[in-house]
This record gives sequence, C-alpha cells and structure tokens, in this order.
Amino acid sequence: MSGLKTMLKPKVTAVVGVSTSNPFSPGNVIFRKLAFENGLPTYPINPKGGKVEGFDVYKSIDDAPNDIDLVVISVPAKYVPSVLNQCGEKGIKSVIVISGGFSEVGDSGASLQSEIIEIANKYKISMVGPNCIGVFVPEVLDTFFLPSERVARSTKGHAAIISQSGGWLIERLEEFADRRVGIAAAISIGNAAQTNVTDFIEHFGNDGNVNVILCYIEGFGEGEGRDFVEACKKIAKKKPVVVLKGGESEAGHRATQSHTSSLAGDQAVAKAAFRQYGVLQAMDEDEVMAYAKIFSFKPKLMKSDRIGTLSVSGGHGVIASDEASAYGLEFPPFSEDDQSRMREVMTPAYQGIASFRNPCDLTGSASDIDYEKVLDIMLTLENIDAGLLLLLPYAPGISLQIGARVANVSKRHPKAVVAYVPDLDKYEVIIRGFELNGIAVADTIEEAVQMLNGIRTRTRYLQSIGAC
Repeated sequence: MSGLKTMLKPKVTAVVGVSTSNPFSPGNVIFRKLAFENGLPTYPINPKGGKVEGFDVYKSIDDAPNDIDLVVISVPAKYVPSVLNQCGEKGIKSVIVISGGFSEVGDSGASLQSEIIEIANKYKISMVGPNCIGVFVPEVLDTFFLPSERVARSTKGHAAIISQSGGWLIERLEEFADRRVGIAAAISIGNAAQTNVTDFIEHFGNDGNVNVILCYIEGFGEGEGRDFVEACKKIAKKKPVVVLKGGESEAGHRATQSHTSSLAGDQAVAKAAFRQYGVLQAMDEDEVMAYAKIFSFKPKLMKSDRIGTLSVSGGHGVIASDEASAYGLEFPPFSEDDQSRMREVMTPAYQGIASFRNPCDLTGSASDIDYEKVLDIMLTLENIDAGLLLLLPYAPGISLQIGARVANVSKRHPKAVVAYVPDLDKYEVIIRGFELNGIAVADTIEEAVQMLNGIRTRTRYLQSIGAC
C-alpha cells in the first residue's frame, strides 16, 4: 500500500482529539511527541478550537492546512467515520486510528468498524487500527499515547516489529532497549481493520534497511491466513519472518477473541503452514529476542546441525551441549588429528591442560591469542558448520579487545559464529567488539544456542527451495 511509506516517514502530521483542558489525554501526549520530540509540523484539532501547548487548535480537518501526510485519530469511536471522511475528502492517504470501541467490543462496534473500512477503501487511505497504540520509527515518528519518560525506546536498527497487541509491543521495545537490539520500526496494528500484518510484511520485505521482520499474531480474519503465508514465502527468500503466535491454549484462544476479535485458528495447521512457507516460528519471547538479535546481523548460513564450541570453562561446555541437544543440534567430537592441530597453536605452557574434544575447554589460562588461533583452525574443520564461543572474560589472559580480535578471525571463514558473553557493564567493550564486527552476542548460553537453531532452521528452508 503506497500510503505506508508516507505513514512511516511523514513530513506534516495532525492529531484529531487533543484536549484544551486535559494535558494528559492520549491526543495531547501524541501531539507533544510529534511536535516537540519528533520535530514534525503538527496541527492539533478539536471542534472547540482554542490553544494547546501554545498552538492554535483547528476545529476540523477541513479547517487545517492542505499539506498533511498523516492524521492520528483519538476520538470516541462514533466520531471516527466523520473524521475519516474529512481525511478522504482532503486527499490524506495515511491515518492511524488509536480509538477503541470497534469489533473488539461486539456487534455494535463491528458495524462501526465495517463503516470505517468502507470509507478508507473508498478514498484509498492506508489506515492502521483501530484499537491500537500506533507507530514508532526511531528518530522519525512516535504516535504511542504513552508518555516517553515511562517507556524505554529502542535505538535505530534493522528489526521491524508488527504486533496485534500494543502491550506486548511496548514490552518488546523495553527489552530491545535493555538488550541493545535496534529496530527499524514498531507497528501496533490493533484490530487490523484495513491495513493488516500482511501489508506490513510486504512493505518491510522490500525495505533494504530491514534485515528481519518480527510478528506477534493472535489470529487472522477470513482468508487472511493464506495471504499472510503467501507473502511470507516471497519475502523469506530475502529475509526471515519470525512469528510468535498467541492463542495456543484454549484459554488463549478465548482471550484472542475478546482482545482483537481475531480467530486463533487451528494451531497444528498454522504451524505446518509456517514451516511450509518459510516462516520461522518462535516458541516464546526468549526465542523472539534470540532471532531478532542474530538475524539483525545477517548471519552466514549453517549447512548442518554440527557445531564447534570453544570455552574457558568445561562446565559451560556441558551446559551448551545439553541446550543444543534439546534443539537437535550436535557437537561432534573432533578427531585426534584435528585435536593435535588445535593443540599445537595453543600457548605451549597450556597445551597439556586444554581439552579439544568438542566442546573445547581452553581453560582459564587461555589468552586472546589462544582463542584466535584455535578458532582459526576449528573453522576449517569439515565436520562442523558453525562456531559457538562461550567467552568468560574473568580469565586473566582475556583482554577487552578479544571481541574485535576473534570477530576478525571469523570473517576469514564462511561459517556462522555466535558468542556468549555475560551481560555486565564491565564487558561492554568486548560485546561491542563482537557486534560492530558482525557477530551477535547472547546474554545466556541458551540464547546463543537458540540463535544457532534459528540459523539452522532458516538454512533448511532455503535449501528446500534451492535458494542456497
């Protein structure tokens, strides 16, 4: 839909539903964000007129100037059709309806929702909502009606998030900000009355700045499920689409109907369709984060389940082995010849105490140089297709430069590499060294294994369609 491009990067906006008496109303919060935080020319609109934040308030869309790209509507549901008609008559092509009171409340609201769909279609308006919190694009646009000081905001990055739940989306933005994962855009589609998740899949699929698309979906309207997977199939050749599906349990199924009036559908059918059409289904929010991290970096592919692991702690290697086994990933033992090759490049004083069976335990005496040299050998071995680095910087021979140094070794090889580093402020330089050089860093060993599982699952799909 052509209006989505304008919606995500408008030059001029308007907010219908500001209050001249309540500065904390949703419309006023949105107006302040657009006008002051995003620095966008923004027109406040209220039938009573007056002033808001020192700005003259227009009494209607009709009275406002003609240069509006995006209108945010935050008025009682019964007034939305009239406002939407005015937008259409004025030639405005992008609208976000924050207001609730539509299909999610029952038959009366459903009738009203049908009316605004008809109006939007008549005027070729791209409409997000109703019953949503809107759109957030870092450094560009924020229509969320939540005060900025109460909600963390992710930095600019390469993950696009589309969610039927506004609350779930806000929690992800908080988590992404805390975990240093940047986003390209975050979209709350609410009831998805007209513009739905498939429209945004197609839009972000053609956005070169987006490396991975993440979706929280509770269900689809009639016929929308097939449209969704067909769109994903086209996009999956270029970038992964990750889905967390709500409504898996019977209680969850009932909850989706009262939340966005979506039908959860047959879960077994949905899972099978996702696999067939290249959708990467996350089982929980931890996997959403793991997949968001790894695919933001455009990782190299992983042609088999076989992983080579380096650590300075035998115990961490055991934990990683257990986690990998649960995902069907394996750590094949290295041959005596391969072990000898790796042992030979270790610091001579520590060659006798290190283990190279896989996982490789370089011991707490290992240095940056040991990690570099052993990894360089390990990534040449034919019986592995990915590397897992379990890095515990407590070892005295490990410096703050190890992330950048080891990442540069991995660049010389065609195999995927992920790392685990404890998420502590004192190791920030190490983590940045990895990430600035294209290696994703997990906060837990389980997350590192989930990243590898995501790479392997995606590679299998691409292999099945002959795309790699």
